[in-house]
Amino acid sequence: MSVSRKKTGDAGKGGAAQFTGDFALGTFAREDGKAYPAMVIGSSAIDLAVAHRAYAGSARAGGGLLSGVASVMDLLQEWERNFEVLQAMFAFLGEEGLDGKGLRESVSDLDQLAVLPPIQRPSKILNCAANYSGHLKEMRSYTQTGGNVDPEKIFKGDKSAARPYFFLKAPSSLCGAYDNIVMPSIADQVDWEAELGVAIGRRGKKLKAANALGCVAGYMTFNDVSCRNQLFREDRPNFRTDWLSSKSHDSFGPLGPFLVPKAFVPDHAHLKIELKVNGETKQSGVAADMIYSTEEQIEYVSRLMTLEPGDVFATGTLAGVGQATGTFLRPGDIVETEVHGLGRQQNRVVAPEEEPA
Repeated sequence: MSVSRKKTGDAGKGGAAQFTGDFALGTFAREDGKAYPAMVIGSSAIDLAVAHRAYAGSARAGGGLLSGVASVMDLLQEWERNFEVLQAMFAFLGEEGLDGKGLRESVSDLDQLAVLPPIQRPSKILNCAANYSGHLKEMRSYTQTGGNVDPEKIFKGDKSAARPYFFLKAPSSLCGAYDNIVMPSIADQVDWEAELGVAIGRRGKKLKAANALGCVAGYMTFNDVSCRNQLFREDRPNFRTDWLSSKSHDSFGPLGPFLVPKAFVPDHAHLKIELKVNGETKQSGVAADMIYSTEEQIEYVSRLMTLEPGDVFATGTLAGVGQATGTFLRPGDIVETEVHGLGRQQNRVVAPEEEPA
């Protein structure tokens, strides 16, 4: 996976560091390339391991310590307890100051770090397809090209006779919020899909929508990059869709820059989702326009499989994808994806890497 550094000037001053709540979490790398988790406060990233060591020796540590500090995934394994400790650590940092004894070496400016996906190796990425009415409408004629489709039976958003539609995206497709999107050599129709990402923080099976958010740790910005010309297989038209070839190429899953704890997002359904290509707004809407809510998605998937801490839900995209107008990404394009309050991505599209000899 390529790693690029955040350029504040490119993304808009401070734009990338705007998030809801007192702090966010992220995964970063310094010059040595080694990934580490950090608490993000303003435009600073505080190395979690160093800050935790200083906190452990303070009076505030009486409430307990983190179960692990090697990764954000460590935090998600016992999220409820760890979040309480993180809040106590935030208060400790406020009292000590980020330039206090034992803390100075833990603090880096976000501009000086490589920004990695907050969750590095989720066991699964669960993508909800066809989940906004506007997106359904704009893609209706396109879906008929897959063959063997009765136009009268195409899903138009009526939930009474349907259920959520999911596919799995490979965890290896994830890349950082400022990494390049690399076009695969087989692609000439690379498209964008801005989405609300949801991080699971508690193991769960057969959950009900009414209590589904109890297993959610937080929210992230996600872009489900897609290769449209690989979705329908010409050699197997009766099988219709090929999600692997169309969705799981390396770099096709920009995630982050931050994981914002659920407690800091009072109403995730009203978060604004926006995507721009070369400064032109392509997608703009709110998560409340989903056909199947986040809670309904969690209920549905948890009937099929056990949800694990660190699993990621990509909850669907709204109208405005490139396929609707026959407009696709080209090398040199800049894609900015933002769920307001969760942080902004900026990814450059680059040409395919040369094939090995």
